[in-house]
Amino acid sequence: MNNSVIIANNKEDYKRLGITNEPAIWEDGMRTHGREGTYEWWYFDAEYTDGNKIVVIFYTKYQFDVKGEACPTIRFDLTFPDGRSVTKLISEEKGSTIRASKEKCDVKIDRSSIKYSEGNYLIHFVDDSIDYRCTMKSTVPMWRPKTGHWLFGKEQKDFFAWFVAQPSADLEAVLTMDGERRELIGSGYHDHNWGNAEMNRLMNHWYWCRVNIGPYTVISCDIIAEKKYDYTRLPVIMIAKNGKILEDHEENTKIERIDTLYHPVTKKFIDNKLRFTQTSGSNGSYQIEYNRRGDLLAVSLLSAMKLSLPQRIAAKVMSINPTYVRCVGTVTLIVNDNGNQEVYEQEGLWEQMFFGNNRDAIIQE
Repeated sequence: MNNSVIIANNKEDYKRLGITNEPAIWEDGMRTHGREGTYEWWYFDAEYTDGNKIVVIFYTKYQFDVKGEACPTIRFDLTFPDGRSVTKLISEEKGSTIRASKEKCDVKIDRSSIKYSEGNYLIHFVDDSIDYRCTMKSTVPMWRPKTGHWLFGKEQKDFFAWFVAQPSADLEAVLTMDGERRELIGSGYHDHNWGNAEMNRLMNHWYWCRVNIGPYTVISCDIIAEKKYDYTRLPVIMIAKNGKILEDHEENTKIERIDTLYHPVTKKFIDNKLRFTQTSGSNGSYQIEYNRRGDLLAVSLLSAMKLSLPQRIAAKVMSINPTYVRCVGTVTLIVNDNGNQEVYEQEGLWEQMFFGNNRDAIIQE
């Protein structure tokens, strides 16, 4: 067990972390000290009825730079219906600790802020040309898988933590760009991550999928640990219906990868079909299938970083070759309940994130 990886889930883990089975508002407050040896971010995404998509991320560091000094940073991404996009990146002075509460999500960077208030989340991003104000009203309760902490290694000192404050939310927003004001309505999602070790040291790759389909909200992930941790599979599942969480027992999740090929951009495998099957009770099951039609984005992150030849060689020696694919296609949900069946189908988006340099998937169940 020297190179084991587990999701923390015993009584001692909950006691040590100061949490219970029920997620609490304070868990979305600041969970690290924000300086060297940690990373932390709050992520919000929104999809509006007019076709605009907005992602806002507040970081304690320059993105997830574990070893670097504190540097509060915001990333704002706006994608228009025609595919054009606007990206803003704002950082405070290096070495300055982020202004954030430990009691709840209440974070300020530069002139922007995110805040939990009376059950809602208020997001405000502002710079010289954009003012974005969004209210997110939860439609599914706060959730985390078990304690939300994956522990790595014999001493279990390295960890990756995940708290889903809003698995699904209804949104109202006002976006003002260059003096033009737009009122928006839509749906969104908010989660919170933190840890103390570089993600590429812990994880080889993952599929991360989320969908609102019919009356259901589904989060389904297939996370594979790094070689040091025997490429252990770490599945995640959450199924809610009409705002009530029904299933989150990843030990009952079966994952199949079908129609596998090599991606022309990343040069690594990609699965055209992902199938998650979740048993439920004695006579029930859920099957969620993601059928890839194409990609909205496929990129080698090393190429995007424009590294020098020596840096590329060093990355190869270190077995680092990060790639990212954002897939688009059809999502099908089949619900079986005591002989009755419901079928739902719609368009969806999901991602493959790959840290390692292996071309093929190596998975230890």
